[in-house]
Amino acid sequence: MSKSYLLWAVIGMIGYSVTATLVKLATQSGRFSSYFVLMISSAMVVATSTTITVLRGDMKTFSRHNLTSADGLLVLGAGVALVVAVVFYFLALSEGPTSVVVPIYGMFIVGGAVLGLIFLHEPLTLRKALGIVLAAVSIYLIAGRSAP
Repeated sequence: MSKSYLLWAVIGMIGYSVTATLVKLATQSGRFSSYFVLMISSAMVVATSTTITVLRGDMKTFSRHNLTSADGLLVLGAGVALVVAVVFYFLALSEGPTSVVVPIYGMFIVGGAVLGLIFLHEPLTLRKALGIVLAAVSIYLIAGRSAP
């Protein structure tokens, strides 16, 4: 089995890491709002994902019938969740310190793991449980308030 997904995950992690810094820098002067930066960034994502979808021949699944199916409703739900996640992430980055916002946002790792256990019935091992707890503790240590 190919492990290319590990490379894709690392590239994605690097991209998201750079995104946080660039959003903060782009909104710092006040010239651009977080919503403007989000609009430009999202337009680039839409253009890229549309191009890939067309080139792969995946547009044949784009129909009212497919989007109103159970799977289609999950697709639309994923879109709503992503909109909420990214809009508020960009807003938080524009208003707060990156060193606090990014780790808190990064709790999606814990949330996603827990949701996978609950809704996808993935097995909970001692190692996975310890990883979830340690991830939550690390976020607290990174983003938590320091004692005066």
